[in-house]
Amino acid sequence: MSVTLFMHAAAVSLAATQAGIERVRLKRRVRHALASGIVDPAAMVFAHDDAGYGRIREAIAAHLRGDEERLVLSCSVYNGFAPRLSAEFGLPVDRSDDAGTRLAYGLGRRIGLAVSYPPSYAVVENHILAVAREAGRIITLVPLLAENAFAFADDATRYAGVLLDAVAQAPEVDAIFLAQYSMDPCAPLVAGATQVPVVSALDSTLARLR
Repeated sequence: MSVTLFMHAAAVSLAATQAGIERVRLKRRVRHALASGIVDPAAMVFAHDDAGYGRIREAIAAHLRGDEERLVLSCSVYNGFAPRLSAEFGLPVDRSDDAGTRLAYGLGRRIGLAVSYPPSYAVVENHILAVAREAGRIITLVPLLAENAFAFADDATRYAGVLLDAVAQAPEVDAIFLAQYSMDPCAPLVAGATQVPVVSALDSTLARLR
């Protein structure tokens, strides 16, 4: 039986994904692969070049068993490699931010974008704006996090606190997009604190897979 392979760059994303799958009772076979050496959580840059592609490609290849029906990238910083990976491995490759993007841009003109790993911001921003433009929508993205919160994402209390502080200080928005899987456990807290629709990248991906 075929499986969906989730490729993770950090243990915190893997844990959030496992919890989300259990929460929604996803009825499909999944397998998780962790390659923590691909991304340096403390780094403020990530090279989207052939060397960067080579690292993620090698990590994925090491975990393929031949029974995969699709691959899901859980770290948004290498989402831009999805088309190239799909062509090379002959599998559908889902960006971590794609399903959420297609929900978020339809919720209003001003979307608060929460990305905890700074090198991911432009990757997600460019995708949302491109998808919205293709749909004939004009939106404004409002950055909600300026610091590298992903560096301490394994401290759940601190991570949630920084995120809540950021959204509390944000200008008025129509919706908030939590673009990284590690933020999914914080979605109910953010919704309660802001009283606006909150889109979780992970939850949206799982809904698509259902």
